[in-house]
Amino acid sequence: MYIAYNREGAICNALENTERKEDYFCPLCREKLIFRRGKKIQSHFSHTKTSKCQISTYKRESKEHLITKKMLYDHFRKIGDVQLEYIIKMSGSLQIADVYLANLNIALEYQRSIITYSELEKRNLGYKRAGIKVVWLIDVKKFVKEYKRNNNIVYIQYAPFVDNFLNYHKGCIFFHGFDIEKNELVFYQLWSHGLKTRTAVCKKISYPLKDINFPLKFPFFQDNLTTALNKSDVDYFINMQLKYNKSVKNKFLSELYNQRIAPTNIPKVIGKNIDEQILLLTPLLLWQLKMYSLVKAKATYKEVITYMLKYIKLKESIYIDVKSKNIILRKIIDWYYKLLIEHAL
Repeated sequence: MYIAYNREGAICNALENTERKEDYFCPLCREKLIFRRGKKIQSHFSHTKTSKCQISTYKRESKEHLITKKMLYDHFRKIGDVQLEYIIKMSGSLQIADVYLANLNIALEYQRSIITYSELEKRNLGYKRAGIKVVWLIDVKKFVKEYKRNNNIVYIQYAPFVDNFLNYHKGCIFFHGFDIEKNELVFYQLWSHGLKTRTAVCKKISYPLKDINFPLKFPFFQDNLTTALNKSDVDYFINMQLKYNKSVKNKFLSELYNQRIAPTNIPKVIGKNIDEQILLLTPLLLWQLKMYSLVKAKATYKEVITYMLKYIKLKESIYIDVKSKNIILRKIIDWYYKLLIEHAL
């Protein structure tokens, strides 16, 4: 942590003129803090090992987190009113923004540690109640792996934690990140790629922190980079089901059995990729197989919509509300229903 109180109750910033000889106290729990400074460590305050401070934000932060907060703070104080570790107090709760841009009413949160979706949602709600906009910047070096690149088109694998930050706007799926090694804000726009979990083809735009101001103006690309699935993709998925989960609890294999479809003879209309699959928990082949069975059984459009809205499950994201989820599901169901009808089922 960088902010503490001295004995007079004045705010002290570890990045500025702070003396070792003074006593410093946690702004929240009021316990005495240790001021650390040296040639190999960034100046900061920390609790003692026996501290009983209950505020999760003030648990031991990584070196990378401290460095990133400093970089953000150093940049934005050159161009506006910025506060480091800004404490937001509300009735019954409080939270701390890594960096708060007071002139823009924007909080910046750099996320490198894995926390639960419920905790993220709680923090988001706190900002909303305080009337503060929040921008989450995830550590791309920790959570994103690039395994193929062609100019600004990259193929990535990303950690499950990234699901929490997927955004959806006008049919575009994206997330923001921060590259601590290059000191850059990063924008990834994603298109669905294959059937392996959490892989995507992306367009990546990076901006040096020194050039960043708000509002962020990353471009949205209208290209359609969603990759078509081929037989080998489908075969791979089926083989994984047969290899690792052949029990009756396997919904996909059970659905094949119920429809009397052999794993080696999947109808060609099953396995049509769509970009929004990135946002779904339900595997593509599973929900398409289920919808195939409904249409083949002559279910009405209304019956299909009603059933599939409950059947397909979306990932939880702090950026996608209930209304947006319904729009996403309706788009997917309508698209595939039309495709099935065109195949004269």
